Amino acid sequence: MTDSRQNRQGDVTRLRLLKTAERLFATEGLDAVSLRAVNAAAGLGPSSVHYHFGTKEDLVAAVLLDMGTSVRDQISANVDALAADKEPPTVEALVRAVTAPYKTLLLRHRTRGMRWIRIVTQISQPQMSRPGHPALEATEMHLRDHLLDQVRRTFPATDPERLETRWAVALMGFLQALSRADDWSGSSKPLAPERLADFYEDQVVFLVGGVRQLLG
Repeated sequence: MTDSRQNRQGDVTRLRLLKTAERLFATEGLDAVSLRAVNAAAGLGPSSVHYHFGTKEDLVAAVLLDMGTSVRDQISANVDALAADKEPPTVEALVRAVTAPYKTLLLRHRTRGMRWIRIVTQISQPQMSRPGHPALEATEMHLRDHLLDQVRRTFPATDPERLETRWAVALMGFLQALSRADDWSGSSKPLAPERLADFYEDQVVFLVGGVRQLLG
C-alpha cells in the first residue's frame, strides 16, 4: 500500500471518527460518551480514537475545530473591525459581531452546525469552562480576551469582574436558546431557513436588551 493511499484512508477514518463523536456528544452529552462508545459507533477498533487523536480532550477539541474554525475566524475578523474603529462599538454592533457567525454556520451546515452549537453549550458551562481547559484553549486562541477589550470599550464604567461574568452569562443564554431552536418548530422537523433566521433575530434583540440591562 502506498503512502498516499494510507494517508487517504487515514483521513477518511479520522473524519468518520469526528462525525461520529460529534453526533454522540451532541445527542448524549460529553460526559456520557466514552472513547469506546465512539469507536464502536464508528465501527472501528477499540484503539482508533487514541491512534488518530489521543485523549478524549483532544478528540473534543478536534470536533470543535472541525466545524468551529470558521466561526472563530469570522468572530475574530468582526472583533478586529470593531477594534479598528476609533469610536467604541454600540451594544448591537458588539452583539452582532459575536452572534452573526453562528447564524451563518446554521444556514450553511444545518445538521452539523446545530450539533456543534449543542456541544459548545455543554463545554461552556461554568463547571467546564475553567481556565486551561484544552478544548477551549484550542478553539479560542486568545479571542476571548480580544473580545472583552471591546466589551470594556462599550461599557467603560462597569466593574471589570462584573462585566466579564455578566457578558459570559448573556452569551451563554443566547447559545442555549439557539441550540434549542428546533424545539420551537412545532413538529419533528428542523425550523425552515427563514424561520431559523427570524428566531436568530429575536434572540439578538433579546440579547442586546439583556446586555444593556446587565452591563449598562
